[in-house]
Amino acid sequence: MPFVNIKQSFSEWQERLNTLANNSGLHSILIMESRPDTMEVVVANEQPIYNVGDCGPKSRQPGCHELYCERVVDTAQPVFIPDASIDDEWKGNEDFVKFNLGVYLGFPLMAQGVVVGTICALNDKTFDFNEGSPSVCSELVQLKADIELAF
Repeated sequence: MPFVNIKQSFSEWQERLNTLANNSGLHSILIMESRPDTMEVVVANEQPIYNVGDCGPKSRQPGCHELYCERVVDTAQPVFIPDASIDDEWKGNEDFVKFNLGVYLGFPLMAQGVVVGTICALNDKTFDFNEGSPSVCSELVQLKADIELAF
């Protein structure tokens, strides 16, 4: 139950995600928990698409395309998708098909050596995650470290 502490201090985490999203112009920044058949939103910045408790079906369910976060969990590696609209592997992704969020950067969240979820950012237009000081990429890496300490 690594996400218990995150859920108990939800407001603090949401404020951090809101600040990063507002400062960067990113559409969505999410803390996601991996479940056997779904990825579940634990914390989201304030935006109209993702809410706490929302679940996306993993590709092991019939008729479902692999989720961006699912790849992060399965490989235990960061995943960067600069534009799903021109990437045959990701054109069928639910976040792109339903919400036009074809730009993705996600990092695995580890608890006791096991990937339990992701911290990720999604956008509806191209985005340079390395721009700025500090960069959004480095801010996401810091969030990852802070979340893992909270586990």
